[in-house]
Amino acid sequence: VDGQQGEYARSRSGCFFCFFQQKIEWVWLYEQHPDLFQRAIAYERDGYTWMEESLSDLIKPVRLRQIKLDAIKKQSKAKGSSSMFLLDILDDEEEVGCASCFI
Repeated sequence: VDGQQGEYARSRSGCFFCFFQQKIEWVWLYEQHPDLFQRAIAYERDGYTWMEESLSDLIKPVRLRQIKLDAIKKQSKAKGSSSMFLLDILDDEEEVGCASCFI
């Protein structure tokens, strides 16, 4: 995006439609596995969504670009951290995880 390139790795190993995913992971699913992304969209009905915005809104071009830029910025920040404390490195990670993934 804008000449910048990020790296990607899933933070969760579970379901393709895990609602604890980061937004960049939804973008990756959309770009790499559009069939699975469409299945996840099919679950969004009657006002229910996986997060505060719908998957349909998340894949709009302007929003996709912003999510990618945010992910690149976050990666750059993590690479520049000289802290030896894991808490500092994971500071921006989600507070809650899937019990199935973390037990």
